[in-house]
Amino acid sequence: MATYGRKQSVIVGGLISSAGLFFAKFIGLFYAIPFNSMLGTSENIAVYGVSFSIYSYILNICTAGFPFAIATLVAKYSSKGDYQTTLLIKKIASRLMMGFGFAAMLFLFVLATPFSSLLLPEEANNLELMRNVLMVVSFALFCVPILSSIRGFYQGLQQMEVYALSQVLEQLARVSFLLLSSGLAVYVFHKDQVWSVYFGAFSASFAAILAYIHMRFYDKKQMKELRLLAKSQQRESNLDVTTIVKELVFISFPYLLVALFGYSDTIINTFFLKNGLEAYYLGQQGGNATTLTLEHSQELVTVIGAINYSVLKLLSIPMILAPGFSGAIIPHITAALVQKNYKAIRKNIRDCVDTVLYIGAPLCFCLFLFAKALFVCLFPPENEQALQLCVMVMQWFSIEAMLSTLAPIFTALMMAVGLRKMNIINLAIMVALKFVLTYPLLATFGVSGMIFSSVIGMGYFMLCNAYLLKRKYHVNWNLTLRKILIIILSLGAMFITSNLLEWVGLTGYMASSRWMNMLQLGINGGITLLVYFAITYVFGLPQYLLHIDLQSILGRLKRS
Repeated sequence: MATYGRKQSVIVGGLISSAGLFFAKFIGLFYAIPFNSMLGTSENIAVYGVSFSIYSYILNICTAGFPFAIATLVAKYSSKGDYQTTLLIKKIASRLMMGFGFAAMLFLFVLATPFSSLLLPEEANNLELMRNVLMVVSFALFCVPILSSIRGFYQGLQQMEVYALSQVLEQLARVSFLLLSSGLAVYVFHKDQVWSVYFGAFSASFAAILAYIHMRFYDKKQMKELRLLAKSQQRESNLDVTTIVKELVFISFPYLLVALFGYSDTIINTFFLKNGLEAYYLGQQGGNATTLTLEHSQELVTVIGAINYSVLKLLSIPMILAPGFSGAIIPHITAALVQKNYKAIRKNIRDCVDTVLYIGAPLCFCLFLFAKALFVCLFPPENEQALQLCVMVMQWFSIEAMLSTLAPIFTALMMAVGLRKMNIINLAIMVALKFVLTYPLLATFGVSGMIFSSVIGMGYFMLCNAYLLKRKYHVNWNLTLRKILIIILSLGAMFITSNLLEWVGLTGYMASSRWMNMLQLGINGGITLLVYFAITYVFGLPQYLLHIDLQSILGRLKRS
């Protein structure tokens, strides 16, 4: 009975964490609708999307592990009543993150020009715009890490309300500034749409500064109270700066490596995409062609913009399962390790992987089934040819969506059960495979080649980690394989259902208005997902994984 309660809390915790992230991403999709119109051209979309791909990767490395390490040490010393050391940690952490932020800002600012020629086709206007936007967005790399150090501090004090409020404020400020400034520039002052790219790039800095000001106001009250506690402290404190820095680095370093390798898939795609696709198109042109035709050059810009902007936004919907379930599973596995309850560890590992597969697979498959409708409703391209190109890209990337949803789960599990060294080694091999294979496969097969490289790299990573979990903790994956077969059968039923609904007119992309297309997409998608749920319910998957018993629910409803 105790095991059941623990299992249920893991699943519920993962679902609750994922639901909050899903809501934020869902809102992000809808702000992207008007902003996509403000960006206007495929060139502007490509520049904006690529710049934020670079920014996000560098930011993830700068902030990886350190907020967690700060929270861990603050919780450790404040729980002991050592408030002098707690205040020292805040001071050291702020300076460390300021240094990391400045180095990251300088790195991107200096390399903006050489990066531009690697990221976009060599057209003077595009390269200049790309360079300028990278320089603008680099300032956010200085602001956000400092903000993350303060958030980590209050997270360690278990003041999660200010932590959450700061994140909400930052997101609202970014979206509000982005839409308001871009809207005024484009629609009121009739400026070129390129200004929406610049304002979009600066919005990250603006939001971070506003959130930092909010945290400073909160600091005034909290620091006064903490300083009084530190002044009246009786116990001896640990005021050795070197020791504190070593502890911060020791805790955060494994997570830094995980971020460096774990987020590399997108950045490798971004840097190889332009040169790889150029080689692919030149091969299609035949002969001794050395320059792209105008048609292929336009296709290249469209693909770069789609992958780095609209496709990544759509992929982020199923991918939120990874941080949600990773965060929920770690404390339960940690507790089971302390108690040496290996049976609970095995069940938690399988339940976590199985649940993410069960929920993630239909979401990723929906990206394949409804790719055309999603683009027409959310990110309408400039013409029919661009639309077909974007649909092709989205359908291939639906495979990457599933891989990118599941791989971080194995990372979190390996870190939680004490297999950090092997996890980092496997991550490094995955990155090496991805790095070596991406360009030749892109040049040979086009966009699909990029997905093949991800399948090989991430497939190796997940299979190796699954084997290590089996060898170390005797995790039996046979039941998971059976669930995968049921899921594949149910996805086939989804495919048939969606095509039948399209046949009767619920296409989501042929109506006269965007809202009617959205309504049709909602009906088609809803019925298709219900079919998936019904078939898996017959085989008992939602009952076992999510504890959904329709008979019990209906019985309670009748009694009430």
